Amino acid sequence: MKLRRLMSVCGRSCLPGASLIVALTSFASALSALRWQRAAEPCVWISNPLGNGEWASVVWNSLLVVLLGFAAAGVLMREPPTRWRRAVCCGLIVLALRSAFDAFVFFRVMSRREIVSSLPVPLSLGVLAVLLADVWLLCRTTAIDRERNWLANLLTIVGMGFGQVLMIALHVLTFGSTDYRRDADVAIVLGAKVFSDGSLSLALSDRLDTAAEFFREGRVRFVLVSGATGVEGINEATAMRGYLIEAGLPADRLLVDPDGVNTLATARNARRLMAEHRLTSALVVSHYFHLARCKLLFEEQGIAAVTVPARMSRRLLLEPYYFARECVGYLWYALTRPLRPVVRT
Repeated sequence: MKLRRLMSVCGRSCLPGASLIVALTSFASALSALRWQRAAEPCVWISNPLGNGEWASVVWNSLLVVLLGFAAAGVLMREPPTRWRRAVCCGLIVLALRSAFDAFVFFRVMSRREIVSSLPVPLSLGVLAVLLADVWLLCRTTAIDRERNWLANLLTIVGMGFGQVLMIALHVLTFGSTDYRRDADVAIVLGAKVFSDGSLSLALSDRLDTAAEFFREGRVRFVLVSGATGVEGINEATAMRGYLIEAGLPADRLLVDPDGVNTLATARNARRLMAEHRLTSALVVSHYFHLARCKLLFEEQGIAAVTVPARMSRRLLLEPYYFARECVGYLWYALTRPLRPVVRT
């Protein structure tokens, strides 16, 4: 019985962990909106019913911080005050309704073929489950029932950490699996490994083939390739340009960023190149695990971009590693974006 109770503590601690990570990333979004003087979307998505302005973004993100932060605290407390608990539950129910609406919108636009997803389950359903579970626990006479010893406290911390990781992983997976393609001015392709003989890795050729398809279909007028010079001594962007020319794309429709040393640099350089060529909208092409971070950083640069997962000709050998790395990278950039230089649009 004691073991079952401890395992229950660990499992139920995932809920405040998931709530806490949404609260933390929403806090970063609120600060970003204040610094940018424009809207900043919540990093873990709950759509904003207040509008798209700066202060609507600040208020909505702040509400998420307060409600989800209090929810996490209330679940962990032994006996939260009754009135306080009821007020938080009412707020969580409102958020749950909003998440249910987001899920409905997702399935509606997918049924209209406006988007396509290889994993047709929106993050909104995961958020909805967390919110309802928080309400259920808060409505109980006591919160997480645990013995006050070092093992129970350790398992609580482990459970909270797992909940945070799970929420971020679900966001990276569900967002990246969704194809938002539409007509745009330019397709932006992010670089990957080029071998010493000049041949492209499978990951990179898959990304370029996807962008070339958009160009041939007339969805974009330009293709922007971005990469840096690796240890092999070959610039990725130059190799990418050569690959697309061989594939039949006209050279005068290819824009090259040879200094895309990372995703943030690519977003900054893309903003400059798009301004030079008077381009205003973009499709960002990369592998699914990379797209949540791409969206975050391109939004930070004020670029109107939607993301498209590259069509994978086969699974990547190191895919689990890349996925885990992107989860960490996404969380880092989400929490630190208020600290980066302000981009005026």
